[in-house]
Amino acid sequence: MNFNIGLIILTFVVLIAYLRYLQIFYLGIQIKSENFNSKKRNVSVIIAARNEGKNINHLLTSLVNQSYPKGMYEIIVADDASSDNTVKIVKEFSEKWNNIHLIEVKNRDKVVSPKKNALTQAIDSSKGEIIVSTDADCIMSKYWIEAMVASFEEDTAMVAGFSKTRITDWEKASLSQKFEHIDFILIFLAAAGAISSGKYFSCSGQNIAYTRTAYDQVDGFEEIAHLLSGDDVNLMQIMRRQGLKVKFAFSNYSYVTTKPADGWSQLLNQRIRWASNMKWQIKLNPEFFTYLIYVFLITFLPILVILKIWWLGLGIILVRMLKEYQFIKLGFSIFRIEKNKLKFYPIWFILQPVYILVVSILGLMDVFKWKK
Repeated sequence: MNFNIGLIILTFVVLIAYLRYLQIFYLGIQIKSENFNSKKRNVSVIIAARNEGKNINHLLTSLVNQSYPKGMYEIIVADDASSDNTVKIVKEFSEKWNNIHLIEVKNRDKVVSPKKNALTQAIDSSKGEIIVSTDADCIMSKYWIEAMVASFEEDTAMVAGFSKTRITDWEKASLSQKFEHIDFILIFLAAAGAISSGKYFSCSGQNIAYTRTAYDQVDGFEEIAHLLSGDDVNLMQIMRRQGLKVKFAFSNYSYVTTKPADGWSQLLNQRIRWASNMKWQIKLNPEFFTYLIYVFLITFLPILVILKIWWLGLGIILVRMLKEYQFIKLGFSIFRIEKNKLKFYPIWFILQPVYILVVSILGLMDVFKWKK
């Protein structure tokens, strides 16, 4: 078998496998589960913050105005050695609302993963039956806690939620902000479809909740404490391996929005940090790792085919685009995303190969910076 035939066969195998996963995700978001539980449970909202003075005010304002019964939720901010006015702002809020608590994180310089250390100390001090976690630069609707808690059934260990970047004026947004916005949406559409189909692939610490019982059952972050990142997706994989149930929250009240990256450098640094977790999926979730390999290969193999047989390579790319567009269009409808943003998909598609190449290589090498 010569090289050209082998390349074409491999490309078709990868295409079929990739389209199979797309179909799984499509069916997953189509048959979304919205079984709401009316039972109220005590909740601890956990935030790890480091130099978030520009953002924490908006987050805490969102949280103190939640519809959830005031006596049934607490807000714990774990300050991870901030050098700005983060602590001052949190203290000002805590003086007005007695359910806000500030934790001064200890031993930051003695751990591999500062964020997991901060989250662990906050959770250790918490009292809630359900832990709801978000990031300091996020904002949510007043029904967020209520919607996340309502997604828990009696046997649910974790609930993953939807997140997108905040763009007030789409027409004036920069190229990097538009790319990030669409990329965010596609990541969460795939995560939602996978989880809804029983394949627990990914989630985000920007919007995630789990029972304290499940957290204790897997010994918290102990097994993944040696990993730089992954307080969200890797925790989910540990729970998956122990047979615990994960759900995705499809209610539009459960969505959060996050601050967009300032530019390409900040965006790539974030994505490289996320990608640094992917190599660990070989052990934590081999199927998820295999899917990621398919994504990488379907991005580059058709380009190689074009160099050999241009019309065949182009045809493969068009098939992928058509199937992805069908999936994305359904996702936009289900998650109530403005349809005019779909027009950016072809630009995202063109930029994706360079983006994936940079993020994948540097992610494998752990070449990223934590917030100072």
